[in-house]
Amino acid sequence: MKQPVVWSEAVLVIAACWAVSGLGYGLFAALDEPQLSVAPLICMGLARWFFTRHRWWRAAIAAGSVGTVVLSGLVDVLRRDLDKYVADALATGAAATVALTVFTLVGRASGRRHDPAG
Repeated sequence: MKQPVVWSEAVLVIAACWAVSGLGYGLFAALDEPQLSVAPLICMGLARWFFTRHRWWRAAIAAGSVGTVVLSGLVDVLRRDLDKYVADALATGAAATVALTVFTLVGRASGRRHDPAG
């Protein structure tokens, strides 16, 4: 199904990513498992959402690229001043937010370009 993302859906998915990030890293901190990451779990959930609802490949490539850069950059910056779990949770949530914003913007722009009525 190839339909553009509406902003309300994007916000809901962003909120779910933040919840998984916060809860996941909270659980890992409680279990003292510093080597684990919830980023792959969030990526799998976003991939499932992409394949079932929004197959905009340009948007997915742009979002994945920007999200990876944001995650890598923020982890390095935030780990200097924060606890590893807090830094990773914030970086993962922020990367998901930026990636989904890019995905929504690019998908909506592509949808307008290919819309026969538009």
